[in-house]
Amino acid sequence: MRNSSVQNFIFQTYNGTMSIRGVVIRFFQLSTRIMLFASALLSLATALIGGVSSYRSWQRRELKHVQKKGIVVETAVGPVEYQIIGQGRAVLYAHGTPGGFDQGLAFARMLGGEQCMLISPSRPGYLHTPLTAGASPAEQADLYAALLDTLGIKQASIIGFSGGGPSALQFALRHPDRCRGLAMIGGIVQRNCCYERHQALPVWKRVPTQIVEQLLVSDPFLYAVLPFARLLPRGAAVAGMLCSGALYHLRKVGHENDLVQFAAIEAYPLEHVITPTLVVHGKSDEDVPFEDACLLERMMPNVRLVAVAGDHSAFYTHAAMVMPLLSKFLVS
Repeated sequence: MRNSSVQNFIFQTYNGTMSIRGVVIRFFQLSTRIMLFASALLSLATALIGGVSSYRSWQRRELKHVQKKGIVVETAVGPVEYQIIGQGRAVLYAHGTPGGFDQGLAFARMLGGEQCMLISPSRPGYLHTPLTAGASPAEQADLYAALLDTLGIKQASIIGFSGGGPSALQFALRHPDRCRGLAMIGGIVQRNCCYERHQALPVWKRVPTQIVEQLLVSDPFLYAVLPFARLLPRGAAVAGMLCSGALYHLRKVGHENDLVQFAAIEAYPLEHVITPTLVVHGKSDEDVPFEDACLLERMMPNVRLVAVAGDHSAFYTHAAMVMPLLSKFLVS
């Protein structure tokens, strides 16, 4: 009996020892996993905090840029914000939708060289140009002429980029003596209703299109893609063009006004535009249909159409061909 009790005691002790050893091993295994998981969470939290801090710093820099760089002057028809880059022949830049004077500065970097003095105003409703300075394309054209008066410039060529197309066309129509040349880069020419354009697309294409349009005025998205944009050819210019959709609350009034104005466009008397005109347009453009460019070619007496394979970004994807052509046109 005694031997049996001793054996049982030894067996229980042995088992107990093994159990304690197993618990200790399991404890260390679990602790290691917990520590690894905690370290991963801590790293993620640090990255997120650092990312948020970096994002906020970027927003502050962008806000400082648009607040400090733009110059606001009073003209005969109202105040307008603008900036000038380069030297040489005067060229007005009518920015797209959305945008601001900062878009013109980025476009100038893409254009390259110092052959022209690019004057980039913020169209009414954008940044620090009030909508009261000119809501319609015709009123915006008059604002361009008034800005030239204020700057003491008699003549200028004008670039109508995308949503800047209608006001650029109106400048050529209303102020032919002030307009030395007209360049339309994917520019809107005729009625363009965003809602109708979306509804005409199949659902599988409509939804992604609407999402992309929202992302392009979303600061978090723009911040996330900018590092990749800078890696592209002419990356600084691409990043600058993208940033002209940032701080959307400062561009919202102009953007919404543009959509209303574009949907209300009536046929322009394009046959009366005698200004030498260069048109660059992507043949697969779904934002501004290629038909807009074809309409200019059919109706205007002094126009050259450069049809490029590609969509609304064709001016960039074919920049090696388009930019020298545009630069030569502007300084000729």
